[in-house]
Amino acid sequence: MIKHLVFFSFILFFNQKSFAVAELLVKAGTVSISGRSAISDDQATIYGGIAGSPCLTTDGVATCNSCIDTGGAVNACNQNSVYSSLKLTISFKVTKTVTGIARLFIESTTAGVFDPVVTIPSAAYTQDTSTVTLETTWAEICSRSTGLNGSCVGAVPLLATKGLKFGVDSDNSGEVEDAERKLVTVKLHYIPAGAAAVTQPFCATSAAAGTGICNISFLPGDAKVFIDQAIYKGDDASSTTTGGTVTWESIAIFPRPVTAGAEAAAYSTFTNGVVQPIFKTVDPTNGSIPDSSVSGGITNFQKYCMVYATRNKTQNIYKFVTTGVDTTKSCVTPSEVAGILDDKHCFISTAAFGSESAPEVEIFRKFRNKFLATNFFGKAFIKIYYRISPPIADVISENNYLKTATRIALYPFLAFAFIALKIGFLITLLLSILLLFALVKSSRYFNSKKALIIIVILLVSPFLRAEVSPNVEKISHPMAQEGLVRIKTDGTYIYDTERPLKRESSRITFGKANHPEISLLIQQADAQGNLTGVKKEFKFSDLYDESSGLMLSYDYERFYSVENGKWGLQAGVGAMFANGRGRLTADPNGPSTETFTFVTIPLTLGGVYRLEWKDKQLFAPYAAGGGTYLVLAEKREDKATPKVIGGLGFYAAGGVLFNLLAFDRDAGFQLESEYGISNMWISLEFRVIEVHSSAFSFSNKYLNAGLSFDF
Repeated sequence: MIKHLVFFSFILFFNQKSFAVAELLVKAGTVSISGRSAISDDQATIYGGIAGSPCLTTDGVATCNSCIDTGGAVNACNQNSVYSSLKLTISFKVTKTVTGIARLFIESTTAGVFDPVVTIPSAAYTQDTSTVTLETTWAEICSRSTGLNGSCVGAVPLLATKGLKFGVDSDNSGEVEDAERKLVTVKLHYIPAGAAAVTQPFCATSAAAGTGICNISFLPGDAKVFIDQAIYKGDDASSTTTGGTVTWESIAIFPRPVTAGAEAAAYSTFTNGVVQPIFKTVDPTNGSIPDSSVSGGITNFQKYCMVYATRNKTQNIYKFVTTGVDTTKSCVTPSEVAGILDDKHCFISTAAFGSESAPEVEIFRKFRNKFLATNFFGKAFIKIYYRISPPIADVISENNYLKTATRIALYPFLAFAFIALKIGFLITLLLSILLLFALVKSSRYFNSKKALIIIVILLVSPFLRAEVSPNVEKISHPMAQEGLVRIKTDGTYIYDTERPLKRESSRITFGKANHPEISLLIQQADAQGNLTGVKKEFKFSDLYDESSGLMLSYDYERFYSVENGKWGLQAGVGAMFANGRGRLTADPNGPSTETFTFVTIPLTLGGVYRLEWKDKQLFAPYAAGGGTYLVLAEKREDKATPKVIGGLGFYAAGGVLFNLLAFDRDAGFQLESEYGISNMWISLEFRVIEVHSSAFSFSNKYLNAGLSFDF
């Protein structure tokens, strides 16, 4: 018995000891470390980088920027550099209320041996409330790194890796044991000014292990450039004399604006600070760049040569590629990118009056430039008008009646714009308000006369009433809707078991259709954005050459008569998608890097007749037809708002439905009782859609198949 008690006591003691070690006194998630170049996501590694010329401003609180224009040769630099007097501040909370001494230790020049550098006298710390703060300087770390002095200066590049532990000495042992402290790693990377590793040669096909990114091709975009490819190998180990590695983090790209013929000089004359870098994150596993788009300060029709270097986790930027660069691949000219709908913009006023050069349109244009484009509210109105006007204008332009109605509606605004241009906006506005007031007054007068007539009619109406004979109200039996047709004299209920035909139906179909016939006319521009006079036309298939043409459609039918077949209305919507690339206006011969999504959406409304006369009929032919409005929408991947146009046309369809429940009435009864579905059909249909507008045409004759449900 005693042996068992000793054994269980030992197990209990061991578990308590293990639990104490597992639950650190330093509370997880409360540690904050400032005064460093970077820190890992798990806060297990602190990075400090020092590169190139010393910083000009060092306040001891914030990191400094050594990427300044020194006017000399290109140098390694760090935008978040540490320095000897910079404070490294660590704060945390504790997991339980204790009284003890807060301590900070840094690994000395002897590996595994820690020197105490900060000690705070014994104090009481409350669980989850009190904050423990420890401060040291980078001079303490530099002085313990072989090759650096207390001023964080050395003769050669080096990477120092030091352990740092901190916590609360709750038992006053002079140390912070495992259960009392947290251990982190400090990686300090130093590159002196003028180091050989600051630059590296352009690599043609491969890179030696440890080099930075040394070969990049760029492609032009719309106010941006794209990284086409990059050659990279391994971690950053090539510039350290003490061994060890630090992971590459990102590529620093310096876009230098140049003129034609000055491409090579963009690299040979590059110095620090002349261009602010744009950073793109590198995947350390394979050197790929997940986000290849480089933007910010890049404008269209300006040629840029992209100088680039590599940045490691300590934020040191070096390995500049300035020699042997293939400028045909690294110097590009961004320009506007056009999609198939980019030249399709007609506004309501233009559609109503027939031409952009019409006198009425010119009056509206002058009014816009003089009164609307000069203030905040006017600019907001123009923005909204430009967004909603094109699709409405497309509808108006295809119908003469709508053109006439729109012109009539616009004439009051045209008169206002004309007078405002002659005598001024405010005077015209005042005159318009007075005219409106006069119209309201006159309308009230006529309304009052009309009210008098109505009063007279009401007074006379009692004498005009005819005698109405009393009527007997017939009330249906409550169970008539369940099929009850009569009740016999003995009380027997007689039902008609034939179920009435359903009056609603839904159908989902798939079919292969052709994309719209539409083209894009690009007026080519030169490298400065000036029109060259060269025009190139591109068809839909030039921009969207890998489109499947699969049309997905949904039709809803409502039948108002089920005698001698089912007559009703049909409303439907379809969608067909395509993915492609636009064209640069400066160089439209090849596809751009920007991707586009194109959607064709036919909206249909018409009549439908189905030759169906009884429930659970085996098959039912049908025909439908009516009007359609075709919506074309195109969205570029990096823009939020799509471009939309549309056109009116007609559609006709004919097909046959095959009833899947005709041979299984039990399944049909269950579907109807549980889900309200009386018939489930397989549909085969031939459909014709014809839409012709000034901007495009859509002529399709195609087969589709799908499922239909009556409910």
